[in-house]
Amino acid sequence: MASELKEKLVADLTEDLKDSTQVVVTHYQGLTAEELDALRNSIRPFGAKYKIVKNRLAKIAFEATGFGALKDEMKGPSAIAYKSTDIAGMTKALFKFSDEHPNFKIRVGYLFGATANAADLKAIGSLPSKEVLLATLLATLNSPLQRLAATLNEPLRSIHAALSAVAKKKESAAA
Repeated sequence: MASELKEKLVADLTEDLKDSTQVVVTHYQGLTAEELDALRNSIRPFGAKYKIVKNRLAKIAFEATGFGALKDEMKGPSAIAYKSTDIAGMTKALFKFSDEHPNFKIRVGYLFGATANAADLKAIGSLPSKEVLLATLLATLNSPLQRLAATLNEPLRSIHAALSAVAKKKESAAA
């Protein structure tokens, strides 16, 4: 590979990684091109990319972007998933793919400023989606207010029910 090409590859990867807050290093040996395309398609909805990179070039890009803790994990056939808008969704998709393809292994990740092993990533991947978490939070926050409103409205409902009963009784007596 020509030196200029390597420099361009490192520059492109560095630029991509600068916009990313998380990176997952995987082992992909034994997968076909179609399987890798399927993997890329499965993580694309989460804003993620999957790239096979030369280990030496990835190490240089990691050092330049603050992901230096991952450089020791770049051994053998390695690829990286990065630039995700939904880390839980991306890791869930990666682990689902891993379950279906025994040759695919998730080694380590770097997210939220710390290194995470495969077990930590699996725990993150088992979290519900962002929308479900937000809905649960809103329901939890809204519940005490709904109960308070129901409690405050109960005397009015009781008075309304009593007045309605009296009105019906007078109507039936008048008829």
